[in-house]
Amino acid sequence: MSEKLAKIESQELAVVRPALTSLDILNAAVSGGITSESVGVVERIIAMRREEVSAANKAKFNKSFFKLRQEISGMDFYADKAAMNNGKVAYSYCSETELSSMLEPVLLKHGFTMMFGQRSDEGKIVAIITLIHEEGHEETREYSVRSGNTNALKDATAADTGATTSAWRHLVIKMLGIKSRIREDADPRNLGGKVTKEQAEELEQRVAITNSNRATFLKMAGVDSFAAIPTLKYEVLDQLLRMKEQKGK
Repeated sequence: MSEKLAKIESQELAVVRPALTSLDILNAAVSGGITSESVGVVERIIAMRREEVSAANKAKFNKSFFKLRQEISGMDFYADKAAMNNGKVAYSYCSETELSSMLEPVLLKHGFTMMFGQRSDEGKIVAIITLIHEEGHEETREYSVRSGNTNALKDATAADTGATTSAWRHLVIKMLGIKSRIREDADPRNLGGKVTKEQAEELEQRVAITNSNRATFLKMAGVDSFAAIPTLKYEVLDQLLRMKEQKGK
């Protein structure tokens, strides 16, 4: 019998008691009523509880943010807008519409949403984004750009709006590690296939008829033979020859 009792006692001792939380301590402190002596203790316990909740929410934020970044790293954000310079494409970039439409579903999926703000700061526009998690933690980041210049087609409001959009776009890309790429059909480096045999012969004949410089024409096409001319350059070369043909009439 004594051996059985000893076994039961050892099992009871082996039971792990749950650690006391700040709420447990607070309940114990106020169970007998709030007194002037316990007010200070209660205030410290409440502050401790706030720190516990804040730390827990931040941990949940970080875990969800890691999963969010993992998913975003496998997504394609296309550079669907082009910045022009003297009639030519200087560079391509992701528009606000492209970023927003792609990001909103995945942000909500992982329990996030974004709040946007802005301010002016000594000739600069500062974009402010607060990333809020459903558990309560939030992180705020800023990005500044110079205010845009005005011209005959763009007043101060339009210039500031453009600067704000640019700052927002850069901030979102940096905050979430977005890598944009150009669609294949819009990539200026993608010249497609080559012209047909008939098109190559036609261009060669027209170059001869208009007394155009053959070597210069091919150099303009970026090739060393008519058969190697890219299909995407055919229209431009055709137009060039049409202009020469019109002048010869």
